[in-house]
Amino acid sequence: MEWSFQRDAARRRPGRALSVTALIVLAGLGLGGCTPVPGDDATASLSGQPNTSAGPASAEHSAVTESATLRNLLPVYWMGDNDGSIQLYREFLDGGNGGDPIAAAVQAMTANSPIDPDYFGSWSPAESVSASISPDNVITVDISAEAFDAQLDQGAAYRAIQQLVYTATAAAANAGLVSGGDPSRVVVLVDGAAGFNAFGHIELGGPLQRDSALMAPIWIIEPQHGAVRDQPTITVSGSGMTENAVLHWRIDEVVGDELESYRTGTVGLDASASSPGLFEFTIALVPGEYEISVFDRPQGVQENRELDTDTKRVTVQ
Repeated sequence: MEWSFQRDAARRRPGRALSVTALIVLAGLGLGGCTPVPGDDATASLSGQPNTSAGPASAEHSAVTESATLRNLLPVYWMGDNDGSIQLYREFLDGGNGGDPIAAAVQAMTANSPIDPDYFGSWSPAESVSASISPDNVITVDISAEAFDAQLDQGAAYRAIQQLVYTATAAAANAGLVSGGDPSRVVVLVDGAAGFNAFGHIELGGPLQRDSALMAPIWIIEPQHGAVRDQPTITVSGSGMTENAVLHWRIDEVVGDELESYRTGTVGLDASASSPGLFEFTIALVPGEYEISVFDRPQGVQENRELDTDTKRVTVQ
């Protein structure tokens, strides 16, 4: 199978002030620099290169989160700060009329902005993306060279390539294109050729697998950031992994510039301890704006410390 995607006149959406703020915070955590946004030629610095092996947890996590029930949407991965560590989080974008699931998801990764302002990316819009997949689940993505225009250091470049690998494999799984047996791998060509030096640091050669160390432990799948609901009952679902298979959640009401505590609780994962799984809970809310937080707590620690938090804002009309 092979598809291609040619970029039209649509460009990155402006207005990513909160993402820039988050990156300034990262600089203060020792990660240095900032990730380019439109009109910004700064160099990104995301220190450290994790383990490059993709273990069993990565494949299992993919299986439970890249659900084929969401085939009309495009899974796209973004980077986000998790307690000073840059990890990958996923959103679902409108897939339009379909037909090009892998190419369209990768192109959206380069040209779109995240829905959640806590996330960010380092790619430049690609003029063209094409994709094919072999019977043994090797995905070939051919992307045009201008997508690599950002100036990144080695740590940021490594994460950007993993962002592409995660997005391409998620799109293939979400569209039902992955056969059983072999794990998905990605070969990246640039303007039809192998061996491109991506961002000046990563030589693109053989097939790449997901680095499970970069996957965020917790993220909220639904509702997505900025969702507006006309029903008082909200179902919150997502993906997580924790030592005891139980996560904590908190809902705060947004009052002006402040957050006022509204309700808290816990939710179990449909997986054993220290294994990735899904969570879901339902809550009734009066009209207003709310921030939903899902997080872990360290074992054996009495203080109210929150770990691996993901948040989303939602409005109930």
